[in-house]
Amino acid sequence: MRKSILLFVLFTLTSIPLLLFAQGGYQVTGHIISAEDNQPMIGVSVLEKGTTNGVITDMNGNYSITVTKSPATLQFSYVGMKTVDKQVTASTRINLTMENDAQMVDEVVVVAYGVRKKGTIAGSVSTVRAEKMENVPAASFDQALQGQAPGLMVMSGSGEPSVAASFQIRGINSLSSGTSPLFILDGMPVSSGDFNTLNPSDIESISVLKDASSTSIYGARAANGVVVITTKRGLALDKAKVTFRTQLGISQLAQDKWNQMNTEERILFEKEVGLDKGKDYDLLRKTDINWLDVVFNDKAMLQNYEVSVNRATDRLNYYVSGNFFDQDGIAQGSGFRRYNMRANADVKASNWLKVGTTSTVSYEDIEQAQTGEYTSVTPISASHFMMPYWNPYNEDGSIASTKDDSWTGTNQNPLDWMRNNPVSYKKYKVLSTLYAEVNPIKGLTIKSQFAADYAHMTAFRQSFPSFSTNNGSGNAGRSSNDRLSLTITNTANYMFTLREKHSFNFLLGQEGVDAQSEGFSISMRGQNNDLLTNISNGTLAASWSDTAAGTLYSYSYLSFFGRGEYNYDGRYYVDFSLRTDASSRFGKDNRWGAFWSVGLMWNLKKEKFLNECKWLTTTRLALSTGTSGNSDIGYYAWQSLVKGGMDYMGETGIYPAQSGNPDLSWEKTWTTNLALHLGFWNRINLDVELYNKKTTDMLMDVPQSYAVNGSGSRWDNIGAMVNRGVEVMVNGDVIRTKDFSWNLSANFSYNKNKITELYNGVDEYEIASTNLKYVVGRSSTEFYINRYAGVNPANGDALWYTKDGEITTEFRDSDKVMTGKSFVAPWQGGFGTTLTWKDISLAAQFSWVADRWVFNNDRYLDEGNGLFETYNQSRRLLYDRWKKPGDVTDIPRYGVTPQMDSRFLEDASFLRLKNLMLSYNFPQALLKKTNFLTHLRVFVQGQNLLTFTKFSGLDPEGVSNMYQAQYPSTRQFTFGLEVSF
Repeated sequence: MRKSILLFVLFTLTSIPLLLFAQGGYQVTGHIISAEDNQPMIGVSVLEKGTTNGVITDMNGNYSITVTKSPATLQFSYVGMKTVDKQVTASTRINLTMENDAQMVDEVVVVAYGVRKKGTIAGSVSTVRAEKMENVPAASFDQALQGQAPGLMVMSGSGEPSVAASFQIRGINSLSSGTSPLFILDGMPVSSGDFNTLNPSDIESISVLKDASSTSIYGARAANGVVVITTKRGLALDKAKVTFRTQLGISQLAQDKWNQMNTEERILFEKEVGLDKGKDYDLLRKTDINWLDVVFNDKAMLQNYEVSVNRATDRLNYYVSGNFFDQDGIAQGSGFRRYNMRANADVKASNWLKVGTTSTVSYEDIEQAQTGEYTSVTPISASHFMMPYWNPYNEDGSIASTKDDSWTGTNQNPLDWMRNNPVSYKKYKVLSTLYAEVNPIKGLTIKSQFAADYAHMTAFRQSFPSFSTNNGSGNAGRSSNDRLSLTITNTANYMFTLREKHSFNFLLGQEGVDAQSEGFSISMRGQNNDLLTNISNGTLAASWSDTAAGTLYSYSYLSFFGRGEYNYDGRYYVDFSLRTDASSRFGKDNRWGAFWSVGLMWNLKKEKFLNECKWLTTTRLALSTGTSGNSDIGYYAWQSLVKGGMDYMGETGIYPAQSGNPDLSWEKTWTTNLALHLGFWNRINLDVELYNKKTTDMLMDVPQSYAVNGSGSRWDNIGAMVNRGVEVMVNGDVIRTKDFSWNLSANFSYNKNKITELYNGVDEYEIASTNLKYVVGRSSTEFYINRYAGVNPANGDALWYTKDGEITTEFRDSDKVMTGKSFVAPWQGGFGTTLTWKDISLAAQFSWVADRWVFNNDRYLDEGNGLFETYNQSRRLLYDRWKKPGDVTDIPRYGVTPQMDSRFLEDASFLRLKNLMLSYNFPQALLKKTNFLTHLRVFVQGQNLLTFTKFSGLDPEGVSNMYQAQYPSTRQFTFGLEVSF
């Protein structure tokens, strides 16, 4: 009897779930809060795994779900939080405290036309996250990328606050066409010149796409790689998050290698070489000016204020921000001021429709110092020329001027010239996208996006009539330019899974770009009053143009593309893409180009033979190959053009200005990439990549006889070039405990560039007046120059090597040789570390380039040895020049003027402490007591604090083969505050 009763009870208990299911399942309820602030979480997804049954939490963080099986697993997920799985078998209550997932963002990688989970893509993609950029004290985010991603070279050719850096990915792919990557901002192409339009704190991530698998889907303009910039969206929060951030600081020269003579040295030099006639040195000794201190400010102010509001719910996601940035340039007459507003929003209008926008509006007020040219009146150049005994200021602190004879130097006081010849620029910028996304059936997403990029730029230049050189007649000039680029993109993406192991993802798309620009410039002279120095008060037009260079153009692209991806059980991945583009920059019969890619990836960690290797947490092998294109040439290069405006004996005429080429077409780059990704103990990650890029049908401005049309060149598809290299990146947590962590990261890359074919069967082509030469089998950026052999100790003559290596006293152009030295560094990289103890964090980031060479033209002037004797010179002419037999030096005797030889070819390799930051986050326990603050952080940081280099100029960083009156990089010290409510 007892046995029967026991069996009945057991049967009854096991039947309860079945009875419940017969009645429609059982209820699970609960309450969910955030571990960060203990506040209820709205919109948490509660899903019964393996089904489509799910709910979200309400305004109070509560949920109730009817579960359909037993046992069942409920999955709790929320953007930015760790996903939690809980098993249930009957009605119960599950309360949760959800924690932030700091690594979740790193698990998502932005790629072309979408995002992918890290570790599921065959392409080569490096990602830089928001925290690397948002606190950098600079107008633009570009400088923050230096040394962050292997294969990406970011070099600044100017320390001017408003000037963008130069980007290159895996070397130079073309001789005459563009070598800059394609930049995509929230789905639309933009120019690097617009980077200072963006507030760096608005950027969520930057993905650097480097190989064919990741770039070919962009086809046109993707041969030089692609940089995808993604701005921030709202975070999944129970309430709106308001953040205020401010930075205050100063800028100064990053390094002050100044070698010009002071007054005593100049006087001694003048006496030695016979330049002392008629000079009162007792009077001159009373003045000793360091013109480096005059031209460059060591306390240039920087201030930045920004506020943002963001939130995300199951229906609405928004991010709104405003920013004011103001930075004085370290050089006289330079500065940058920006007002910026951004609004990003996504609205889930229904279960099948989503609409949104990303928009930014900015206004910029810009002053730029004249750089790159040698004059005695523009400050950066003039700082080398001005004598130390020429005082730019009067005793009362006013600027010395030729107007009242207080300026005692030659020509004009540079400060007075700048004050009387101001130039200002203004820029109004709008970047906006609108999109609609439809999900008609499960797995299918149809998206249409419209993007507009509009800029209005003006410039105003004056020269006041009271300025002595104007003789009472001033002049003024204005220019205006409007640019508009419209992009429409339509895509259809279908994802589905078969038998839980076969995953497919297909994308079809169409894209069109239409861009146009127009502008004018006019200059009037004859103004006679400083207060009325404008266009309308001029009496004579000095110049006018409605087709100024670069201001009048129109071009279009039309593209169709597709991509397919297959994944078997998370082990084997295959992707392919195909794109065809038409560009208006080519003739009607050659506008279309086709580009493709194939990528393979093998996740070895999923294989059984590695199951026992618990220490090996990641093992992936990837291979990709494919093509991409380049059309970055003149807008009408394929056409034969005539130009007007010529004066033929008083009559207006036209002349042939350009030889066209109707056969002109796409430059193509075929890239193959092999990558190995390893992870150890869930702490250390190692990425190694090898690549080979071959460019064919290179777009080159090929020389032709001047008799054809006077231009001396025409565009053609010629030749080939190869870039081969290796990239290595490693990062890991050396120490990771509850209160202390220590992270290290490092990367380096090497690229070898080689020309394999030139035009018309020639093997070499010298580029006039550049000390460069294109030679088959050599780098395209290698110096071709006479080799300096030093000074003859017996008589002080300059010596050179002949082409055959013999020493001669004769400088001959025929003795130039290829030096093996390039102005583009083959080696580059960066490394950094972050130490965190409780709420205190210290982070340092270094960047470096190696084996970069540059011709220091400033030294050519400063060590002129009599060539520029009426201006100040380097103190090396006083101390190091040859003076008597037996002197061993590299500077000949006085009077032997320098030549453009390897004496001035300098190693411009450098190592920089790019950023050092110390920050403190106030504890949550303290902030909760305020019932108001949710986050409070203070930080101090330095930018470009240390620079190690052999280069003798003010700045080893640059993009040109010649260093010439360059605006140097700045060192910055800032204090910052960040608070959230």
